[in-house]
Amino acid sequence: MADSVIGNITSASSSYTPAAKKNTESNDLDKNAFLQLLVTQMQYQDPLNPGDSTQYMSQLAQYSSLEATMNISTTLEKGNALNLVGEYVIMNTTDSAGNSTMVSGLVEYATVKDGETLLSINDTYYPAKDLDSVVDYDYYLFLKSQSENALEESESNKGKEDKATE
Repeated sequence: MADSVIGNITSASSSYTPAAKKNTESNDLDKNAFLQLLVTQMQYQDPLNPGDSTQYMSQLAQYSSLEATMNISTTLEKGNALNLVGEYVIMNTTDSAGNSTMVSGLVEYATVKDGETLLSINDTYYPAKDLDSVVDYDYYLFLKSQSENALEESESNKGKEDKATE
């Protein structure tokens, strides 16, 4: 298993362009759906029997709590990416052709662009969501040497095959 991971680790140097956001259906209610429900409920209430104001205040408090929780989650996600600066990581990313590749290197810095947290590795941006592993520097050097040895062995075997076919 380690051989397949080691063989797939590459160093890429291309600029990051985010893929188009997928339109996925979800049964989860986000803060906008919650607010929409609250507004619709208020719009269609019976004018002769208006809703209890404490009930609306309770729903508004729930909305505020939901929004605060989502903001904390976003902040923590960004903070976690910032903690990766200076660490060696392995990214499992997909290129523009749809091929899955593994990229490794030192996280030089983290940035947020259009609401997406990006990690700079080998002067290339990768989305933080593509993070596969955080590795120790010694282990990173071991993986790198194993990858180079496997590449050299592959090239020497290819050369032997070419000579055999001649």
